[in-house]
Amino acid sequence: MADKENRYPINKEKRGGAWHLYRSEVLAALVIVVLVIGVAFLVNKFFYGFDLPELAFREPVVTDSYAGQGKKGKGFVQSEDWRLLLVNKNHPLEEEFDGELTELRYGQTVDSRIYPDLQDMFDEMREAGLDPRVVQGYRTGEEQQERLDNKIREYMGYGKTREEARQLAVQWEAEPGTCEHETGLCVDISSDSEDNESANAVWEWLDENCSRFGFIKRYPNNKSSVTGVKGEPWHYRYVGLEAAQEITERNITLEEYLGAAR
Repeated sequence: MADKENRYPINKEKRGGAWHLYRSEVLAALVIVVLVIGVAFLVNKFFYGFDLPELAFREPVVTDSYAGQGKKGKGFVQSEDWRLLLVNKNHPLEEEFDGELTELRYGQTVDSRIYPDLQDMFDEMREAGLDPRVVQGYRTGEEQQERLDNKIREYMGYGKTREEARQLAVQWEAEPGTCEHETGLCVDISSDSEDNESANAVWEWLDENCSRFGFIKRYPNNKSSVTGVKGEPWHYRYVGLEAAQEITERNITLEEYLGAAR
């Protein structure tokens, strides 16, 4: 039995060594795969700008097209009610805002006609223990163009051609004349604390209460096919009390309310 058990001692040792060698090669291969994936991810981030800084809110992401809009302005007439002015990719502004502006605490401005309701809304939020802040208000067409140009230059800095950079930039910044901020009727709201938890608390309150002050969440997450803009929890638009309540109760967008989404 002893001779039988020790018949091939050298071969057994070789087989064991081969197994250890095979296992080492497998582990080395896995390490190489992980490294390759990691490098590819970093390169992807570098060239496509996915590592751009983001705070408690980020700039809008505009889709190339959206359902039901058809050709620019086709079959749609702007409301005579200034509160219901529709501005988007297919319905650009016909002229720049020339009304009165009110300056807010941190230098942002809004159409003076929406200021009383905006102030009342902020007062009530503060009474609820929140610390809201308007981080973006009215912008001129020139300012919007500058934002778009800056974003284009930013992507060109990542090695993109100007055309490639522009295609990426318009996903973050709207073309001048198509940005709602040029109306003075909307505000981007976050928290003065500048952290996500505080900002989320502000947005949750606004979701439940903004319509009582004539505001709506302009770009809900589930309506990008209608608005052309992905969800923006920070962007609120003044439409007046009656329209705000109906839009909120029916869970629709301004486009749908005005019959511009067909």
